[in-house]
Amino acid sequence: MYENLLRTLSTQTQAAVSKAVSTSITADKAGVTALDCLIADGFDQPTDFVSYKSKGSTLKAEEFAALNKAIMLGFTKANQALLAKPIKGLTDAQKTSRRYWQQQIGARRNDFKRQLTKRLDSDKPSDGAGSRNRPLDQRVRDNLNDVIKVCRAAEEPTFDVTEMVAKVKEALAVLK
Repeated sequence: MYENLLRTLSTQTQAAVSKAVSTSITADKAGVTALDCLIADGFDQPTDFVSYKSKGSTLKAEEFAALNKAIMLGFTKANQALLAKPIKGLTDAQKTSRRYWQQQIGARRNDFKRQLTKRLDSDKPSDGAGSRNRPLDQRVRDNLNDVIKVCRAAEEPTFDVTEMVAKVKEALAVLK
């Protein structure tokens, strides 16, 4: 009965879909930029996004707290305040909400872990497609992050490592 009907998208639906896609693309770009910054700051292993209390984690307690705080800064001020309150003084509804936002911290940290794992795995040819199939900006970004890692690991550099890392971070900023 409905097979012959041609459905059309209303102007409102087109605007909603367009906005959802645009917002998603902006979020994806922000996620790439954030991951680049995390890598540049030395958070370059998937185990850097696992709680320091877990076996196999490469995080220190202070790093874990700083990462969680950075994630929380993306939440609304009201949710940040809720997370800062002691549990004992909260209503049941507030406790439920607080638990949800606490879980969101872990979920966002896991998002970064998943993104990093995917990026690291993109260098490994799986079906004959090598790393050359990554977009140019991604290849450059990965190489610049590698430069930062090499500089930080250098035992007897013949140049100013701090200055080099700063310049490479400037180059990463150009890729936004």
